[in-house]
Amino acid sequence: MKLLLILFTITGFASSIKDYPFYEYKALFTNPICKEYRYNQQVYSNSGKLLISKPKNVYCKKSDFFFNNNRVNTPHFELKNLIADSDLSSLFLTYLSFSNQEVALALCDAAKRGVAITFIIDSKNRERKSGRKWLDYLSKCEDILGNKPRVEFRGNVKGLGYAHNKIIMASYKSTSKKTKIVFSSGNMSSGTVLHHENWSFLTTSKDTYFYQAHLCIKEGMLTSISKKQFKAFMKLCRSKIKTKEEDDIKLYVVPSDGRVAMNNIVSAFDRAVSIEAAAHRFTHPDLVMAMQKAAGQLKKVRFVVDDDIYWAGKRKKTTGSNMVSEFYKVMSVLRSGVEVRYVQSNQNSRLLHHNKYLIFNFADGTGAVHTGAGNFTKAAFTKNYENYYYITIPEVVTKFKDQFEYKFNWLATTYEMMPSEYINP
Repeated sequence: MKLLLILFTITGFASSIKDYPFYEYKALFTNPICKEYRYNQQVYSNSGKLLISKPKNVYCKKSDFFFNNNRVNTPHFELKNLIADSDLSSLFLTYLSFSNQEVALALCDAAKRGVAITFIIDSKNRERKSGRKWLDYLSKCEDILGNKPRVEFRGNVKGLGYAHNKIIMASYKSTSKKTKIVFSSGNMSSGTVLHHENWSFLTTSKDTYFYQAHLCIKEGMLTSISKKQFKAFMKLCRSKIKTKEEDDIKLYVVPSDGRVAMNNIVSAFDRAVSIEAAAHRFTHPDLVMAMQKAAGQLKKVRFVVDDDIYWAGKRKKTTGSNMVSEFYKVMSVLRSGVEVRYVQSNQNSRLLHHNKYLIFNFADGTGAVHTGAGNFTKAAFTKNYENYYYITIPEVVTKFKDQFEYKFNWLATTYEMMPSEYINP
């Protein structure tokens, strides 16, 4: 596919994404509101306390969807508004999975009114009936001229792992330079509503390095057929961008930038005076060692993980997506002095604590957030298609810090207060 090099022009020397026209950044968190689910038998914590129920607004069931689906100021609400915008001209989406019926219906409506839609999804969905249901539905939606959305399967071939990116790029009819870029921890599934997730909606100019680098991701995923080819494409494509990269939001693309991204994380651990972390998966040895080192230096390190990690260790078998080895890695950082708490999600319904972010607090009062699509695993930094971000925009960092405090202090559970038996309401 022909590269859109027309965008790669010199547009000034802005060092902040905020210096460009159209700037707006919404950092949103799902924070589902769910019923309190009581146990129907006696359950005790590791400390011997009788437990009455799972934590409210943490453990959710599919029946909680309908209330949360209609809440405002949520990622799901923002997504629906984005897709329904009558000024929209095109949408590019890439996700690991797609099972969100309401988003599928909204995308079909957009396609029928002439919005050009391109959707890249992980190739393992090709043979899954459940994974294809809404893709097949979307691919049949057409406008009055017979134009239909383009659906492509990628990943899991020639050195590439999962197509695990989570990106939306929107263009508009009335203002050709305006774009909205959405990136998240969540997939296009219950990840918009009932998972515990973080979503970013950034409106900016197409003149930014940030946008043009995302355009490289899009073209690279559409045209590359191997890990080697994608890395070469990204290097060439980014070299053609004449705009200076913004200082306050950095993009790391895997498989091309994984080592650089992890080195940046380790460096931030060394420079920070305190760190907050949230994770779904936790296997990367560099991150384990960085946490242990920081705690050993008496830095305050707090860590929130999905309780599937806890149960994988307790049950001595894989639970949800989490392996037994992850339990021991979490216990190793806990023993080193890291404060660890667990989010008691409902893996039986595949409703998870699916966040993955790190917050760094520096001695001069500034901070930074590392977030994005990828888990804290080696595959996510070496072979998957992933998009990561290192953000120093103060108000965005504050949003993440406030969210972490809520999660850590009000929703998450200490090891001592975790149930001693695997029993669900």
